[in-house]
Amino acid sequence: MYFEIINLILSILTFLALVVYAYFTYLIARDVNEPFVSFTLSQISDSHIRFDMVNKSKVEVEVFSKLWSEIGNHLFKFKDGFYGKGHSWILQPFTQGNGHFRLETLTNNEGIKLDDFVKNKSISSIDFLFQIKYRKIGSTRWKKSSPQKFAYNFDKNLFWLNV
Repeated sequence: MYFEIINLILSILTFLALVVYAYFTYLIARDVNEPFVSFTLSQISDSHIRFDMVNKSKVEVEVFSKLWSEIGNHLFKFKDGFYGKGHSWILQPFTQGNGHFRLETLTNNEGIKLDDFVKNKSISSIDFLFQIKYRKIGSTRWKKSSPQKFAYNFDKNLFWLNV
């Protein structure tokens, strides 16, 4: 009788261990197919900014970026290229990609470059926002990062994350 109770308890514990193992295996398998991309911006020189992104998932992803600055009632953004007209980066699993841009080349709807605008208005520093959206290749479900706020001072050529 005593051995039958021990066998029953061991069977129940074995069954529970297998259920827990199956659940965690499912979580790992599900996580493998979830895309995750992170990015950083850093200053190369003057208003020349470097953009680095890393695909930290096990799936191939498509990444779009968006960069804009709103000064008063003027919206400055890129009209073409990887930061404007919807060109994307394709990143393989666990790979890094990068790009770069110059802030002064942002233009508003009237075609005025940011560099000319800040000089004419005697503006020394601006805030700008950078955001990425990405998806697993072939998927229709997008993930977006929160817009990250940065600042740049044209007089001192300083760039920083503006929190």
